[in-house]
Amino acid sequence: MENLKQAVKYFKETEGYNRLFKGIKNRYISLGEIKGNVTISKPTQEEKEKLSGLMKKDYSKNTTITINLKKLQKELNQTRFEGIELVDLLKEYFKEEILTKKENQEIYENDFNKFLNDILENNQDTYVYKYINKSIKEKDKLYMQIKKYYNKEKEKLKQEILNACKAINNLPKEITRIPVFASQITSNPHGLDKKNIAGKIFISLICYIENTPYPKNSEELSELYYKHNLLVDDISSMVLCKNIKAFIKTEEQEDCTKYELHNGWQGFYDHNEPIFLTLYNLSNISYIGYSNYKKVVITENPAVFMGILEKCQIKDFPLICTYGQVKIAGLVLLDLLTKADYTLYYSGDLDPEGIQIADKLKQRYKEKLILLGFEEDIYNKNISNIELPLSRLQKLEAIKSKELEQICNAINRNKKAAYEEKNIDYIVRFIEKIVDEN
Repeated sequence: MENLKQAVKYFKETEGYNRLFKGIKNRYISLGEIKGNVTISKPTQEEKEKLSGLMKKDYSKNTTITINLKKLQKELNQTRFEGIELVDLLKEYFKEEILTKKENQEIYENDFNKFLNDILENNQDTYVYKYINKSIKEKDKLYMQIKKYYNKEKEKLKQEILNACKAINNLPKEITRIPVFASQITSNPHGLDKKNIAGKIFISLICYIENTPYPKNSEELSELYYKHNLLVDDISSMVLCKNIKAFIKTEEQEDCTKYELHNGWQGFYDHNEPIFLTLYNLSNISYIGYSNYKKVVITENPAVFMGILEKCQIKDFPLICTYGQVKIAGLVLLDLLTKADYTLYYSGDLDPEGIQIADKLKQRYKEKLILLGFEEDIYNKNISNIELPLSRLQKLEAIKSKELEQICNAINRNKKAAYEEKNIDYIVRFIEKIVDEN
């Protein structure tokens, strides 16, 4: 032991060895043992002299010195420090416990597993427990997401996860705005914001439970939340409609629930006027009322909606306009209509984006939605001079609905779009025909 102390004193007090020992330390941490080479670039005069003496080799003209550590151990044994192992010398030199990468990884994994076990213990016998436990066992995306945050923000992560789990365990039974819900769970209205760790893990847990991908945009997130009685933004999401009656719950007793006609909706119906409905308006609706037709035409564009409204002789026929990509308010209204056994007829632009919207709706509503005007002859009749670039045409490759195959092929062949605005008269005739058949 005394010999080791003398060796450390010598190497620390003698100029020229510092970089050598730093290099040995790095090799030991990386490999878990002392082997390989240490390279010293642009050595100083002191380094050249001391390393030449230690290794019994002339480095006086070297611009780079490479020291083989096995040879270094052999040469060390030829000095007064014979019998001292480099690993012992290294640890005493730095006066610290030097852990290898493998040892550090084992410590990290043990700490992380303890962290996860604490999360599980805090959620024992709760709804979310089995999902967290399953994710840990399978080391899936949710597990990897937690691990990523653990590496970055370990200190506050535990409380963030516990907040997310508490939110899952206490999902509201009635429509609740996210800030209000977040206040109830975390005492902070922004505690479950999607930019926060708790918010992100909360969303991931909902996706995990629903077996659905993480939302790509705010509309998908709003839809996911709404399924669990949560509102993100209940004002800006709107849908335009006409001639639809709705009922609200007025009283609920043990053996009876009472409903009444929504007078606001009824007023617009009586005056034959369109109405903008926000997600807030729709969240209060229990069900859609009876119609003479049990059918509704949905348009992508407002000009088409208004054109039908003005031209169609059937003034009480139900109409909806989604304004392009269907927002959560539109989906909620369509969901209510399908629950009331309405048949949906969807009309839109015959371009890649319009086809995408039609495909999304067809995938969602299946046989309850019929595509209106998505036939090749309609496309050929209304084709425009608008050239479609390859970047837009490539969107058609992801279309899933068989009913859209022919129109996709036609658009790919012609590389041009056709727009819904030229189809107003066709839609009006369609409505008048199905009413006559009713």
